[in-house]
Amino acid sequence: MSFLAYFALIATVTVIYLAFRIVIFPKLKIKKLKNKYGDQVIVLYNFGSGLIQEKKKSLKQQGDSLGTIRKLLWSNPKAKAIIHNNASGQIAYSFIDPELIKQVHQQPEFFVKQVNHPAVLYLFSKSILCMQGKEWQKQRQFFGKSFHFEEIRNYLPIIKETSQSVFGSIKENLSDSSQIEIQVVKICESVTSEVVFKAFFGFNSQNLINGSQNSLVQEIVSIMTDSYRIFQFNKLAFIKFLIFRKRSYDFFPLQCEREIVQRLRKVKEECDKIVQQRKQQLLNNPSLYKYNFLDQYLKEILLNKNQDIREENIIDNFLALLFAGTDTTGNMVGTSIFYLSQNPEIQNKARDEVIELLRKNHQCNKMQDLYEQMTFEDITNFNYLNSVLKESLRLIPPAVNVFPRKVIKDLQIGKFQLKKGDAVNTNFICGHYNPQVFKNPEQFDPSRWMNANEQNQFSFTPFSLGPRNCIGQHLAMIEGKCMLAYILLNFEIIPNLKVKVRKEAKMSYGLIPDNLVFFKKNCKNYD
Repeated sequence: MSFLAYFALIATVTVIYLAFRIVIFPKLKIKKLKNKYGDQVIVLYNFGSGLIQEKKKSLKQQGDSLGTIRKLLWSNPKAKAIIHNNASGQIAYSFIDPELIKQVHQQPEFFVKQVNHPAVLYLFSKSILCMQGKEWQKQRQFFGKSFHFEEIRNYLPIIKETSQSVFGSIKENLSDSSQIEIQVVKICESVTSEVVFKAFFGFNSQNLINGSQNSLVQEIVSIMTDSYRIFQFNKLAFIKFLIFRKRSYDFFPLQCEREIVQRLRKVKEECDKIVQQRKQQLLNNPSLYKYNFLDQYLKEILLNKNQDIREENIIDNFLALLFAGTDTTGNMVGTSIFYLSQNPEIQNKARDEVIELLRKNHQCNKMQDLYEQMTFEDITNFNYLNSVLKESLRLIPPAVNVFPRKVIKDLQIGKFQLKKGDAVNTNFICGHYNPQVFKNPEQFDPSRWMNANEQNQFSFTPFSLGPRNCIGQHLAMIEGKCMLAYILLNFEIIPNLKVKVRKEAKMSYGLIPDNLVFFKKNCKNYD
């Protein structure tokens, strides 16, 4: 047999195998599982790509990446899981029933994370986002020191000062009658990124990437968004990903992939410079140690000689904190601002709560004085404002699901028998729109959260749940209420009616485009 004939045979066998593995086997398996579980499951099949293609079609047709999934849930109210193929040719169980979601997250010992996205792994592989088992437990315990509720109280001056600085600059540029277009997520990320830098690293975030106008934080968020869109909209890049998975950037890189890799390297280099600079400062003068995330990490290495922590852990956790602490909180508050612009009565009610509570507690009238005297206790008592944030998280949760898991030991979740090797996920947003739990689920109604009887811990999980829930959730809510308090005291929020709003699932789920509202100086007399 000639070389060409041999090569052709190998190629033919490979194509047949891939066709069976990616097309025929998943279809047969999905049909078998549908027959077994009946109306307890919703089944979806998309050639090769699984839910990625479904989300792409849904965004194009409905203006919402998750619109199709929600409609399927409403038409199948008894469904407890979505069974679909994934990009690896596996059958995946995506649980949507709150009780089954709870069972998955309360048994982490049966699963391992499946993180294959090359950009995520490049930046975060040694961080708490991707670590597992004992390594994750050590990192989580170390992180917990910085996210204890009482420690968050100490961050309030930084949050207030940063909010006042960012939003105050907008106020200074407004006359009494003018209004200014606002990119809601971007402006909120300006606050959240600065808070992360100051609170956890002890300095300002004015660290620009060479050759770019983006800050380090903006570049991280931008890279994650762009890298996800490449796999969604570039067919060749996606085919490469199907074949090479986490190493798809390494083989036959496309121009768009080379650009992403170059940006990833610059971000890591910039972060390493920051860590090395601080390390040298502490080596030269140990009295400079502060009680913040970066210094405590370096202290473990330099003074305590902790062999379990390496500089790569510092760098990757540094980047993970910057991304998670900026993108998700920024989207949460930006979404709240959008919904307040769409609902003037709710906006006025939230503003009245802030003004009345602060005036009652501090005996002053000027908006500026009210904000400056606002305390941690005041913020924790903004019950309606808290409900505004929760309702925004219910409708547009930045994290709609967790990283996919792979079953490592056979187990049963409800009536579903999961085998070793099965792919598993939990889809939070389906519970958020369940009409049996939330009346009129498409409606923005913060008052539903003022009624404790309507809350269901496992139907509303914007910060995940179980041992691996979001460690920064309390800080995020304090930041959100602080920012909204300043905005409501100083501005009227007006909708941008010229914008066609869509909901896109990227690394996070959020509204696009970003220029969703106008701010107008609040000149009303509240005496």
